[in-house]
Amino acid sequence: MDETGWNDVRAALNDLDYPANKDQVVAHAEQRDATAPAMRLLRGLPWETYRNLGEIRQSAPIDAAADERQTPDEKARQARSPHNRRIAEHLRDL
Repeated sequence: MDETGWNDVRAALNDLDYPANKDQVVAHAEQRDATAPAMRLLRGLPWETYRNLGEIRQSAPIDAAADERQTPDEKARQARSPHNRRIAEHLRDL
């Protein structure tokens, strides 16, 4: 998750009353007209009750390739690499 995406989530949830479950988090963000990337991230959250924004961030789905600023080509090459399949794609050598 990049910082821009997280900033959109933070802005959409800045006045959410906690604790809140996933449905409440998503509904609140929809009411605040959150951006499409922020909504995609929030819809991917596990079904939990969140006590604060930090818990939401820790539970947010992470795209490791985006965090490491990989191009789509680099990500595809890693996925096709002959490494043992026990190694996560984003950790494989190119």
